[in-house]
Amino acid sequence: MKLKDLSAIRVGDTARLRKKITPELVESYAQFSGDRNPLHVDAEFARGTTMQRPIAHGMVVASYVSQLIGMELPGPGALWVQQTFRWIEPVFVDDTLEIEVRVSQVSIGTRTITVQVGATNQMSRKILEGEGVVMVVGAREKQAERSLAQRSVLITGGSRGIGAATARAIGALGGRVTVLCRNSLDQALEVQRKVEEVGGQCLALEADVTLPGQVRHAVALAAEKYGQPVDVLVNCAGQGFTPTAFLETSWDAVRSQIETHVGGAYECCQAVIPGMLETGSGCIVNVGSTHAWSTPAPQWTGFAIAKSGLKALTRSLASEFGPKGIRVNMVSPGLTETEFLMAIPERARKLQAMQTPLRRLASADDVAETIVFLCSERAQFLTGADIPVCGGSVM
Repeated sequence: MKLKDLSAIRVGDTARLRKKITPELVESYAQFSGDRNPLHVDAEFARGTTMQRPIAHGMVVASYVSQLIGMELPGPGALWVQQTFRWIEPVFVDDTLEIEVRVSQVSIGTRTITVQVGATNQMSRKILEGEGVVMVVGAREKQAERSLAQRSVLITGGSRGIGAATARAIGALGGRVTVLCRNSLDQALEVQRKVEEVGGQCLALEADVTLPGQVRHAVALAAEKYGQPVDVLVNCAGQGFTPTAFLETSWDAVRSQIETHVGGAYECCQAVIPGMLETGSGCIVNVGSTHAWSTPAPQWTGFAIAKSGLKALTRSLASEFGPKGIRVNMVSPGLTETEFLMAIPERARKLQAMQTPLRRLASADDVAETIVFLCSERAQFLTGADIPVCGGSVM
């Protein structure tokens, strides 16, 4: 028998079983359980009670629910984790029952289904109702992850900084890379040249990650070039800003940060995850910030909100798609020597470096190396992780 595919189960799916409660069945259960209550197994005793005839053990009926769960719905691999039964009327020996199990909820993330249970007798009288939660156990076998050189990697914000450094690092491993930029194609083409110089393949494209149509088009072009779906996504796209006091910060400025950091990652994940589901494998790395780890710097409200939202997205996707073979992680740099730092006064940068245990700021290559690790087969048992690349400024 094969384990049940949880994705094939739908709300409303129903399984039924018809069984007659025979004296032999009751006697067999009594021998197995040790419950020889004469109300169940002694006809003369039962006639002297208000019931007037033998009553089947309640768990005999429950065992047929177990049969439906284990063999029909969800079937092989099912494991009860919670159950509640209410016996409405007694079940007598020689009754014929129809037992039904119906799916009322499916949770892919927790690999559980909720079921409603009911049973009626030959007179169509309900004798049992209940509900339960069933875990659908997944297959133990795992496929070895492919190397980065065998994957198609899409990097947003790939024309500069961390994105460009990541493209070069993956290119040096023989990877097939697509770099997206919003309006700096010349720089993206320079990244393409450098990736090809170190032995990789690269496609540079312009696309605004906040626009679903442009993202889907870029993903399609990448799939066409490399002959396979995008199966590694690195969300580096960001947006510069000037630190501003909260009372002087407009909601439009905050929303712009959210739309780029969270909305852009969201749209890219929407575009690539279907292809990952088809192959049963994929990796997503979101570039966060240590501002979502500890006390954020004053006047960085919009940025801190956006990166905190990206962290929540990372965890949500890791939970939902882990059972499908897709890993989702985050790298959270501290202050990093990129163009983004131009908005930070030099004195503040030096002070931050001196307060960092490793006594320097991160380089784009420092962050890229961690991203490459998370994208590689060496990290195949990591998902939902957030790694601070900050020289120890947060721990």
